[in-house]
Amino acid sequence: MKTMLADSSPILPAPADVVYAKTELGRQEVACRSAGLGARERSVLIMLDGRKTAAALAALMPGAQLARILDELEALGLIAPASGAAPSDDWARLAPVREMLVRSAETCLGPIAAELVRQIGAAGNEHQLQRAIAHWHMAMRDSKHGKDVVEAQLAQVRASLQSLASVPG
Repeated sequence: MKTMLADSSPILPAPADVVYAKTELGRQEVACRSAGLGARERSVLIMLDGRKTAAALAALMPGAQLARILDELEALGLIAPASGAAPSDDWARLAPVREMLVRSAETCLGPIAAELVRQIGAAGNEHQLQRAIAHWHMAMRDSKHGKDVVEAQLAQVRASLQSLASVPG
């Protein structure tokens, strides 16, 4: 199953396909309990070992709840995708797409774009950027100035990502 946007084109990989691993911060959280995680969030963090797919965890709780927890843990920097690790130059390779998204968010959303711009700017690999694109798309679609241009801009973003995928990186 893939997450779909308004025009039914897949944007995000299904969470079930992703293998997550604890970051150094995540390992510290398991040892010290300093982030104030709830019981379910902590349990998911503990179970992520860099080998199990998210699908293996889906049997333990509803998929939407698991996706929310994974998003939260990733946003906190406690986990990161382990499979299909991005090459070291992914940051530079994705810069044009990040710049396009930031420019349109700041232009169309104004001051409310700050958190979205932070998320886009922090996207260091394609998986994280895909998540940011989904949030950007929803915010633009719901905004007064963005709703008229979002679909054309989304097509440009997709085309840019597609052309980047064909460039060895």
